[in-house]
Amino acid sequence: MEEAIVEAENRVALGKKVGALRRSGITPIHVYGKGGESLSLQADTYNLIKTLGIVGHTSPLTVRVGNDEHFVMVEGIQRHPVTERLLHVDLLRISRTEKVHASVPLHFQGESLGARGGAHLSEDLHEIEVEALPSEIPHDLIVDISVMDSPDSVIRAGDLSLPAGVTLVTDPDSFIARVIQRRGATAATSAEEATAPSGEEIAVSTNTVSDTTEPESAEGSSEEAEVSTEEAD
Repeated sequence: MEEAIVEAENRVALGKKVGALRRSGITPIHVYGKGGESLSLQADTYNLIKTLGIVGHTSPLTVRVGNDEHFVMVEGIQRHPVTERLLHVDLLRISRTEKVHASVPLHFQGESLGARGGAHLSEDLHEIEVEALPSEIPHDLIVDISVMDSPDSVIRAGDLSLPAGVTLVTDPDSFIARVIQRRGATAATSAEEATAPSGEEIAVSTNTVSDTTEPESAEGSSEEAEVSTEEAD
């Protein structure tokens, strides 16, 4: 993916004046971290939103201020609690040659055949933490749940296939997804198994009646046969 660039400029509006800045289509941003001093900047809101949609919290970007460039990753995004309008963005300065930790979102794909009938699919994690060079961190990871075709299927963090150069930080035994049996369905199944007679028991019952009972008449024989059939059912 081509490296994203945000054009910014030094911000002079502070305090209450920031509201007017936002209303004019400009968003305050803050760049900080090792390798330089903290910078109060501003950028065009439309272009900033477009860039944030591409890089998310996992891909690096460059903030360009005149002739200076700052290699950063998104550290925090502040939005209005009601309108969700973009209010402020914090950007952490990083090194191109040093590995960093990042949370990578997971996207579930496919259908789990094991999660049918008396079962449901539990999605336990929606992101995992990895370590890699900034340019090698995946934007997201696909979890194929179509492999979960049995009632006891699970996918753990260690089962995920990661790109070269990316190391899993999340506990590899952590559940990503599980097929879980509903308690009511399990209890009903157990009760049916406990009360249902086996084929062998039915055969023994039928044979016992026919071998040891001598019919006194054709009518009596018919009645006993019906009793035997009812017991077998």
